[in-house]
Amino acid sequence: MLNNYGEVINDASLKEYNTYRIDTKCKYLIKVTNVSNLVELINYLNDNNIKYLVLGKGSNVILPDTPFNGAVISLEKLNKITIEGNKVICEAGVNLVELVNKVINHNLSGLEYLGGIPGTLGGALYGNAGVKEHCIYDHILSVDVIRCGKLITLDKKDIIYSYRNSMFKDQKDLIISGTFLLKKELDNQELLQIIKEERLKRQNTQPLEYPNAGSVFKNPVNNYAGKLIEECQLKGYNINDAYVSLKHANFIINKGHATSKDIKELISYIQDKVYKEKNILLELEQIIIDWD
Repeated sequence: MLNNYGEVINDASLKEYNTYRIDTKCKYLIKVTNVSNLVELINYLNDNNIKYLVLGKGSNVILPDTPFNGAVISLEKLNKITIEGNKVICEAGVNLVELVNKVINHNLSGLEYLGGIPGTLGGALYGNAGVKEHCIYDHILSVDVIRCGKLITLDKKDIIYSYRNSMFKDQKDLIISGTFLLKKELDNQELLQIIKEERLKRQNTQPLEYPNAGSVFKNPVNNYAGKLIEECQLKGYNINDAYVSLKHANFIINKGHATSKDIKELISYIQDKVYKEKNILLELEQIIIDWD
């Protein structure tokens, strides 16, 4: 029955579906092919009491070590981008870097600062991805979601979001697509330069050569998580193959076979150490997934 909604892989490895490369499995991995199938699949899973998790590229999540006796829904095939003048409609499975490249090729500005961020549009909207003062919601018009088994459209005014956070973290809405209103430029050379600088900055300051899931903690007000962790002399600290990066202290990297348990224990150790020495409790930016 599940094959009616997309490609189904039984007893599937999720190692390539999370950027920490945690080697865990699920009973079903379902790659949906269109939005209608996704709506029907969600209703089918709910009607049959089958647990499920929706994943993009898994770039900001920590999956459990234990197998999932349920369905993981991959949105990688929901990757359509439609450009109508300065309006851009983008499905949730689109790679964020690909989206930025495409709009810049159409001389559209507004998303260029997000060009070095890994992951998909759905995840970016879920966590309000951004760089410094720029965020994914700056130029959003609306977001399409599945709510209570139906496809609905939320205008920007109906969406609550803040620094690295959105209302979708507290609701069961499933993000399907986003519509942006961008600015038409006569020339894209300045936009291309911004992207080049952002990507170069990431290459020089982030441990992109190792599996990681981006920034581990949110920056406290008027401070930086990486700075606090470094001042606590935690660069290079490890629990088995989970390491605090030497290049950027707000990154945890997998140097080989780090487990979810290793990463979560390292997170707790960092939080405890920083709290004891700085009296600041670091708030997790990454999402810890629990199958239960």
